Amino acid sequence: MESGHYKRARTLVEARLHNFPNDAYALYLQSKIRQSFGDLPGALASAQRAVALEPHNAGFHGQLAEVYAYTADESSWLRGINFVRLMKHEISSALALDPKHTDTLLVSMMFSLRAPRLAGGDKKKAHSVAGEIIQNDPRWGYLAEARLLEDSGDDAQLERLLKKAVNTDPTHYRARIELARFYCCVAARKDHAAAEREAREAMKLDAERAGAYDILARIYASLRRWPDMEWILSQSEKMVPDDLAPFYQAANILIQESSELTRAAAYVEKYLSQEPEGREPTRAQAQNLQHAVGRTSLARAQ
Repeated sequence: MESGHYKRARTLVEARLHNFPNDAYALYLQSKIRQSFGDLPGALASAQRAVALEPHNAGFHGQLAEVYAYTADESSWLRGINFVRLMKHEISSALALDPKHTDTLLVSMMFSLRAPRLAGGDKKKAHSVAGEIIQNDPRWGYLAEARLLEDSGDDAQLERLLKKAVNTDPTHYRARIELARFYCCVAARKDHAAAEREAREAMKLDAERAGAYDILARIYASLRRWPDMEWILSQSEKMVPDDLAPFYQAANILIQESSELTRAAAYVEKYLSQEPEGREPTRAQAQNLQHAVGRTSLARAQ
């Protein structure tokens, strides 16, 4: 799961729960897996059972808090307020058991960032929580602080924080990917050479994770480096055959730039040839890309 292989994890966890249906840790993992595929009711049920079976586990309370937060976000205002109340209770329970629990602090931080003030949102608190994470777990703390700045336009500070995350732990795959994503896709002035360098460093750390291929596919599509793009997509499918997200990302760039639409259509079709991986673009999103290819082609023909 940490490497983004939710489909593989799902097979293992479901087998475990078939034999041991009251395994609290397996239920906790099942909740994370279901959440990754957008099944919030299922994720909520699994997280609630995990907490009921093992109420003194901070991680289980933190996961339940996160599912409540996502459920609130997708609910009506009145129902959402109740889920926010439940989320706050679970955050308090988790931090009472482990005040330095990183995942729970991240839930609290993101709620404070995104929620309206009437529901308890507080951007100053979000930065305060990020500061706590930096003290407790700096490699995730710097990424957390960077996330708070992502929409600020302060590229210099954002780059500084992401570099700190990488320098704190050069073997941290996520930090490398976030720095690469900043250079290729977030910064006002793109630096494709730096993005490619960081993505290749991430690929050296773990060639069986899709993130590096995802970034490189975006870069090569944007720069129209067709041989490099075909090579990286081929490598991606060889090394991570159950996650075709790099095909989706390459197609998305080509469609945004109205470039090589036949190639883009083939990439979307490839992405739709299997179930999307957890936390990757959904089938509906890919179908929307297909429609976008059709609309753009039609507009050109007219």
